[in-house]
Amino acid sequence: MAHIEIWYRCPVCNKAYNDQREATRCKNRHPLIEETWAVGKGGKGVRIFDNWHPDSVHGVNGALREADLSDFIEERKLQLAELTKCEQKRTGE
Repeated sequence: MAHIEIWYRCPVCNKAYNDQREATRCKNRHPLIEETWAVGKGGKGVRIFDNWHPDSVHGVNGALREADLSDFIEERKLQLAELTKCEQKRTGE
């Protein structure tokens, strides 16, 4: 299941950190940029933007779903078919 992580990015060197303390050491004289990412079980990350609809690709729900899907086309087709089956069972169609 995907989860949400906060990454802190240094705007000067563009490195991302999981810990604000590490990012603060890097920043010295420049502010940090906070980013929200959905991270899947395989490590795939999808950025979440505040101004996007929650169900769109870069919204909260869409990003969590996309983070769990594979980038390999054949495997992705199987995953989407399974998700569709689960949705149909849940709605009773």
